[in-house]
Amino acid sequence: MQKQSERSFHNLIKSELALFLEHNRLIYPEKDTFKIDLHCHDLNSNVPDELLGRILNVSETWLPTSNLIGTLTKQGMEAFTITNHNNARSCFEMLDKGFDILVGAEFSCMVPDYQVRIHVLTYGFTPEQETILNKLRKNLYSFLDYTIANNLPTIWAHPLYHYKKSGTIPPDFFNKMALVFERFEVLNGQRDTWQNMLVKRWIEGLSRDKLDELSEKSGIEPGRFCRDPYRKSMSGGSDSHIGIFSGLTGTRLYIKDIDEKKKNKPLSELALEALRQGNMAAFGGHNNSEKMMITFLDYFCQIAIHGDDPGLLRILLHNGETHDKISALLVANGFAELRRHKVTMKFINLFHNSLTGIEPHFTKRWLIPNEYKPIFDQAKIMALTFQSNPVLAVETYSNSVYQIFNMLGKILNDRLSVKLNDLKPYRKSEVPDLNKIISRIELPSEFRMYLGTGTGQSRSEKSSKHSPDLISFLDGLSFPFLSSAIILSAHFVSARVLFNNRPLLNDFSKSLKSLEHPKRMLWLSDTWGDNNGVSMVLKSFLEEIRNRNLPIDIMVCSSTLKNEDHLVVINPQSEILIKFYKDQKYRVPNFLDIHHKFLNGEYDRIMCSTEGPMGLAALYLKHAYSVPAYFYMHTDWIFYSRKVLKIEKENQSRFRRILRAYYKAFDGLFVFNSDHLNWLTNKKMGLNKLSVFLTSHWPGSHFFPRPPAKKQLFKIKKNQPVILFAGRISYEKGVMDLPEMFKTIRSHIPEIQMVIAGSGPDEEKLKKVFPEAVYVGWVDSLDLPAIYSSSDILILPSKYDTFSCVVLESLSCGLPVIGYNTKGLKDIVSHNENGFLVSNTAEMIQYTVNYFNDSDLQNRIKKAALEISKTHNADQIVQKLLQNTGLAD
Repeated sequence: MQKQSERSFHNLIKSELALFLEHNRLIYPEKDTFKIDLHCHDLNSNVPDELLGRILNVSETWLPTSNLIGTLTKQGMEAFTITNHNNARSCFEMLDKGFDILVGAEFSCMVPDYQVRIHVLTYGFTPEQETILNKLRKNLYSFLDYTIANNLPTIWAHPLYHYKKSGTIPPDFFNKMALVFERFEVLNGQRDTWQNMLVKRWIEGLSRDKLDELSEKSGIEPGRFCRDPYRKSMSGGSDSHIGIFSGLTGTRLYIKDIDEKKKNKPLSELALEALRQGNMAAFGGHNNSEKMMITFLDYFCQIAIHGDDPGLLRILLHNGETHDKISALLVANGFAELRRHKVTMKFINLFHNSLTGIEPHFTKRWLIPNEYKPIFDQAKIMALTFQSNPVLAVETYSNSVYQIFNMLGKILNDRLSVKLNDLKPYRKSEVPDLNKIISRIELPSEFRMYLGTGTGQSRSEKSSKHSPDLISFLDGLSFPFLSSAIILSAHFVSARVLFNNRPLLNDFSKSLKSLEHPKRMLWLSDTWGDNNGVSMVLKSFLEEIRNRNLPIDIMVCSSTLKNEDHLVVINPQSEILIKFYKDQKYRVPNFLDIHHKFLNGEYDRIMCSTEGPMGLAALYLKHAYSVPAYFYMHTDWIFYSRKVLKIEKENQSRFRRILRAYYKAFDGLFVFNSDHLNWLTNKKMGLNKLSVFLTSHWPGSHFFPRPPAKKQLFKIKKNQPVILFAGRISYEKGVMDLPEMFKTIRSHIPEIQMVIAGSGPDEEKLKKVFPEAVYVGWVDSLDLPAIYSSSDILILPSKYDTFSCVVLESLSCGLPVIGYNTKGLKDIVSHNENGFLVSNTAEMIQYTVNYFNDSDLQNRIKKAALEISKTHNADQIVQKLLQNTGLAD
């Protein structure tokens, strides 16, 4: 993994911001300026702009106006405004109370010729004008005609964040907006610094000549919507909905001789004057996703506290696509589940109060279990930070939330481990039946089933027929699980909102030819140190990544490995030994660590090699950060499910649909053989042919023929013929077919010897039924060439492999291969040219015997084996992968 100091992008945008802030500090005399947060919200932003919030019928915030004004005052704001969505109720209410406030609102306006909704901050209007503005906001141009005619200053809020139902936004959209606006929000406290600095660069590039050029192309006169069309002003606002960060980002407004003018005019009137003149300078700080995360975390807490069931009919009948309504239904049920758990709700209340600066009373700590006390302490730290120094709140809150997430994860892991260890070991006949599990993956289509009254049998009776006591098993797990889910959801949604328009940000930066995000890929895998094909492929790729200094890092989950160059190691949040199932250890990565490392590592695309927890993490990152995700397919799960997992025929179709949904979630798949390519793109699987890429692998440079050393390596005669099996010794590899095949072959060639190189779960079983074979154990890659060179033919009894690395390795050492005419093997081996492809064990026996009985055939096949191996080289394979993932220049 590259060191932080070696990365340039985050440092570049931070430097850009620092220079911008310093320039703004000096642009106007400080004595003639005053501070205002031009973009903030309170409880009257009660109709969400996001569709999901409207379907759920939840407010955007429950923040009292007095709390917002108090926070703004604490942050040093001298003038005030409240810019709620499409209304200025809070401003008018404050005016009625005699409070000096600049009337403002954030209007959601439609740009009709592009069908894009944008947000326009508007100031200085009356209640009567507000009514007119709300009628006009369906057409931005009519809206702006009215504001310019009535001298109401407007600001285009967060220009790179807007709403469009479908399609992309053409470049001329921004060209047109450059002509219709003269004020732009450059520093938005809820947007990341990259977006903010892209807007700054764009505005700075709008020279007089550029604007005249755009005017000529669009037919819009520069002065139609702008009083001073060639002067573009830049503002700042916190865009805070929960009050925590109000006033941390804002605008310094300039009025010459302000002290004298304040004697005769209220500050709100002077603020309106400064806005009209465009005399403004933004201030704020560096933003990543932390502010948005904390905002959503508190928002989720408040929904759980204040929200209510939106009702099924509202969800079903509301405007929106099916996926929007499904999301709303899931979210509604999630919050309903939260409200059923008293302990979790206490945590949520504690969290919300701490985020808003309300310190929990010390006596409450006495009443909670010891394992929860560190969580209480972190909540107290957050509250005290808000009270003493809100500027430090972002860093402190982020650190505390991370600590709490880890604490919850440890509690969950400890409790789960105890419960799993308490389970009695299954007898073979009691091992969970995958067929029953798969057959139950469904939701009833009959409403009566949800009421517990099916056709003569209750839902509980039907579901519990073969199920363990899940209620008692889950007892004690709900609090840490649900609380962790809230924290992780806040991180996910914050990143999703910030980077939902990433394709636009990439296109925008390219058009500006500046601040382009680097191309970097994170490659995820659940396996690394294991002795299997996936690990071997990944280690070969890591070697190439290092040799070529490619913009790729591989991330694995391990409690023993350490970070290396281009290797990122995530510590498992849970590492559970399942005693009743073959002592299998499951590693669950810390998703929050993955979340942060993806952002801090400046990655912009994902590759994944396994379908386990890291596969879920890949999809999490894809949707959180709106980046392309690819899958490197190693396993033939259909064959594996049928032959190894013993999934019955009637459940194969359902299992295939699960795989289809999973693979379709990725933007592209890399497969090792043409059979898989054809299967994935057939009608049943339905993947786009353009998104499935046929790839290969290559033998390491150390794989080349060596002098035979049979006597030293295998303890046999130096001229004794040898059949080699190399790989994992497991049932699915077909190893249990070797004894009978070898017995028949030996009846024809008495001197022949079988050598087994490898290890695996069925090793001892094979040794019992096949004691006459020579077992050399697992062989290090550097020592394998000698094994291959000392053998005469490699036998592959497996019909399961998608692509066998040992095939290329053996061919590179001049060792021919005999195996079944399936999948990856037939894409490498040509029958009777550089090896043999057979249909059954009888053919495998016959061709093996023929091969050893024909010396001319042996010489010809060995020579051809060496030649075919040269066609699989790393240069071509790696370059094609870079092209298919968009990493190639």
